[in-house]
Amino acid sequence: MESEIMTLKGTNGTITAYANKVVISRSGFIATASHGFKGDRTFFYRDLSGIDFKKPGLTNGYIKFIVPGAKDTSMNNNLMFTSSDSMSDENSVILRAFNKNTPALSEEMYEFLMQKIQESKNPTPSQPTISSADEILKYKQLLDAGIISQDEFDAKKKQLLNL
Repeated sequence: MESEIMTLKGTNGTITAYANKVVISRSGFIATASHGFKGDRTFFYRDLSGIDFKKPGLTNGYIKFIVPGAKDTSMNNNLMFTSSDSMSDENSVILRAFNKNTPALSEEMYEFLMQKIQESKNPTPSQPTISSADEILKYKQLLDAGIISQDEFDAKKKQLLNL
């Protein structure tokens, strides 16, 4: 079982971040009313195109996961009202205005998720490959410097050229 790294509770769901994925869980009255009993929605970072984020403050905010081929829903939030389309968007979680902890937590979650998406798109580069010609040149320099013998050089050259 993977351990969660970070969790953010919204009005219509909870976002839980893991090392390689993010999950939207729907529980509670509002989540069930807007989404029914569909279960969790899982996104692997490599499959996400991005995230649409509006930090809650004087108005409700949201985190919306953007996936290729998904229906685009306009997010309409204000001080007292969130549209039913916004509330029922399966890829979004509404973040309540006027909750003193939610703005900072939502921004931290957003930054973490964007970093994970970026990492999944640009994995760490592997070690550069060294050509056989470069290796032979290196051994030739060792031969010229008297560090290895002609026999050792010839054997290594033969090995590198697969002869």
